[in-house]
Amino acid sequence: MPHSETHGCTLNSVDPALATTDRYNVKHIEQTVYNLAESDDILAKPVTEALQVIEEAYKEYGLEATSLSFNGGKDCTVLLHLVVAALSRLGHSTAVIRTVYVTCQNPFPHVDEFVKVCSARYRLDTVSVPGPMREGLEKFLNCTQPKPKAIFVGIRRNDPYAENLTHFDLTDKGWPEFMRVHPIVDWTYKNIWDFLIRLRIPYCSLYDDGYTSLGSMENTHPNPDLARDSGGYLPAYMLENELHERCGRSSNRTV
Repeated sequence: MPHSETHGCTLNSVDPALATTDRYNVKHIEQTVYNLAESDDILAKPVTEALQVIEEAYKEYGLEATSLSFNGGKDCTVLLHLVVAALSRLGHSTAVIRTVYVTCQNPFPHVDEFVKVCSARYRLDTVSVPGPMREGLEKFLNCTQPKPKAIFVGIRRNDPYAENLTHFDLTDKGWPEFMRVHPIVDWTYKNIWDFLIRLRIPYCSLYDDGYTSLGSMENTHPNPDLARDSGGYLPAYMLENELHERCGRSSNRTV
């Protein structure tokens, strides 16, 4: 598959229009995502389920009280694309999505730049706050009006401590209070990459360099499973053993 790189992202198309930061055609996103959901493709079921959760969240909490956690990783890139599609289907194709980017210490510049690109292209109102996560989310809730009642989170069930999550979970005691919404909690690693590649969605370029899970520059390395005999690394979507997704990380959280 041909790739080109710009602004820290990999573009799954040779279409020169994708090499810009122009805003996406939201109606096209809606059409392609919902067409996939209504097809006989293996992705139809997880996509349909995720869209239903997103639509339910907006109907329950409203547009102004619902935000998105976005840090430039593969999972939340999928989630962002789904959220934009669902918003358009609900009649909010011009909506600006309130988004929180909780930064880690010494992040990859590729990730920061990719978040900026996505903010422009997906029409995001992105608030960057320093981590760790609990303190960052508390700062976000305190500086955002109206205060979010629900936040979309791109966590999956095979992430650490996520095995008992549902689509809707209140934050734990001691955390800032809001409803965590997990539309892709039941997606697999393969589902994530199939969706990104099938719909030619740009993603952070580090994934093409063998990284399968992203954190700070201190604790993140290319996945050894993807090392080439001739040197370098295969791209993340070629990882065969999904249980080894975090083999390039010295911490537990993946994106």
